[in-house]
Amino acid sequence: MGGSRFVEDHSSSRHTPRASSCFAADPTDTLTDRMNVALNSSGQGYVLSLCPNTEYSIQAPILFAFSDQEISTQGYPTDETRALIIVNGTVNNGTGQTTAIDGTCAQCDGVRLRNVQINGSRNGGSPVNGGGNVEMGGSNSNQLVEYVKSYNPRGWTCLHIVEGALSCNNITVQNNDVGPCGTDDFQQWADGLSISCQNAVVRNNMVQNPTDGGIVLFGSPGTQVYNNTIWVVNQTLLGGINMVDYDPWSGNYTNTVVYNNTILGGFSNENEEANETDGTNSDDVIIKIGIAIGPRTWFGTEYGNNVSLSGRVYNNRLSGAFSYAIGMTSAKNFTVENNVLFGNTSFIGARGPNCSSSDTTPTPAAFVIDQNTVSQSTTQSNFTTISDGNSLTCVQPPDGGDYWPFGGNPSTSTPSSPSSGHSSSSTAGIVVGVIVGILFVAVLAFFIRRWVLKRAEAQRLYKASRRSRYIKN
Repeated sequence: MGGSRFVEDHSSSRHTPRASSCFAADPTDTLTDRMNVALNSSGQGYVLSLCPNTEYSIQAPILFAFSDQEISTQGYPTDETRALIIVNGTVNNGTGQTTAIDGTCAQCDGVRLRNVQINGSRNGGSPVNGGGNVEMGGSNSNQLVEYVKSYNPRGWTCLHIVEGALSCNNITVQNNDVGPCGTDDFQQWADGLSISCQNAVVRNNMVQNPTDGGIVLFGSPGTQVYNNTIWVVNQTLLGGINMVDYDPWSGNYTNTVVYNNTILGGFSNENEEANETDGTNSDDVIIKIGIAIGPRTWFGTEYGNNVSLSGRVYNNRLSGAFSYAIGMTSAKNFTVENNVLFGNTSFIGARGPNCSSSDTTPTPAAFVIDQNTVSQSTTQSNFTTISDGNSLTCVQPPDGGDYWPFGGNPSTSTPSSPSSGHSSSSTAGIVVGVIVGILFVAVLAFFIRRWVLKRAEAQRLYKASRRSRYIKN
């Protein structure tokens, strides 16, 4: 079993294990059990160090078991040499394995997921009931997710930070490259990052081609969301950054701050000709709402008069094709200022077949606000007042036409993936072997597998109830 123990400073993302040897992927038929045995038998501070340029095909979630454990690739690469974890458990009748890594255990303070790739293996199929590619958080503090590439989830999100008993605290999600997530067919969507932990830091992430929300904030009071880039390539996205969920924090966005993020809608992907400002997009791709504030923008009247409370949204930049750059309804004590358009933009879309007959769909525009449901808030002066801001995601893009702006097309000039910015650990340490007898592994694996399956089933039921939020207009 590869791995190491270490001493670290939790205030820094630099970790220097004293020793390491990478964990063998072979034999593959025992891989899932061996990985869970390693985490469960090695205690606090164990590092499950995976081998670069190696695929790990797993049949059930890999579960952190003790505080300060880490799953990472040896040497901490940030490119395609990161170990690739592939979700490969069976799926039957819409249920089965959806999660690769789970860090929500009762003793999971300080666990870290770093420098790995995760393929959820949906591969164009229908969504599977369950959690995201990654499930972290829970009733824990001081976790870290960084330099993780997560894509193609079977479930509803590429990465989920769970609130626990509203006691998750102080998790950092940084420098990850996420997506594609889901498809843009009706109710086939998936989020990029789904954040429900208080006092989280979500920064420097690249979220490509999500389909539900790029970054979704489930309240998450005290959370800082900044320097992230969200863009679409060939799929329409419902919302870039969402502050619309009333549950589980009862709409509490106190000190949740969204700033200095870049959101790129659709662009024309035809050849630009002289004197043209707009062209076609072969997939009719837009972002419906760049930043969505308030439950009514998303859920209509489902939450009655409940509102999103006390968040701040400022200094964000938007470019490309949207229906609405910012849509704001049912909010109280929000501050929304200095959000700007740059480059070429267009605001397009029309009433779709899933719009409620009782709602008036506003004409697409940059910044729209329903003043009837917004109170005690400070907003920038260029908002357009609308009479009905319910269920704005029901709009649909035009079917063809020269409506998409030229310039800044991410499908031909993709924003670069996050670079390391520092070397967490340029070399692994001296090998410390932990030779476990085959008989011991087999017996322990039996009990670990039974525990894993029992826990996974309980979490599947929980995540299925959580996923009900995605039955949208």
